[in-house]
Amino acid sequence: LGAGGFKTAHPGWLSLTPLMESGLGSIAGQAVAVKRPFYKVYPSTGNPSYKIGRFALADEIPKLFREANVLYWSNSLLQLTYAFIDRCITSSTESPPFEIPRVRFVDAGLALSYSQHGSKAPAKGGSKVGSSCAGYLVEELIEGGHAEFVKFIHNMDSNPLLD
Repeated sequence: LGAGGFKTAHPGWLSLTPLMESGLGSIAGQAVAVKRPFYKVYPSTGNPSYKIGRFALADEIPKLFREANVLYWSNSLLQLTYAFIDRCITSSTESPPFEIPRVRFVDAGLALSYSQHGSKAPAKGGSKVGSSCAGYLVEELIEGGHAEFVKFIHNMDSNPLLD
């Protein structure tokens, strides 16, 4: 799917067992965007092109937890904002003189991949315990392109993208 300022995005599919009742993970084989943080590795020649470097797992996981936590709290604050707006409109004698847009954050979650290579001690039930290999931020895939989706704010600039 591409690379942004600090994450790469790849197509993926999510199947949870059992399925969630709604939202991300509620459909078997749901198409998702799978994201991983990266850092830019520039060649020593001064060439402006770069290669993508991956963080060590101990550095990658906290970055992903922070990103997922920010999405979680941002969504909660947005819902509180709309609840406040709705209460104000309900208690008012007049409607606002403008339309209030309804925006939202993408549904997202954190996924960890595990490897069973090198695992020696069997866990309860006889299965082997794996070790973490990588972490991923899994986001709902927004269908419809620019006709259906407008990105108002992105990570590189907090000014609204109204054009």
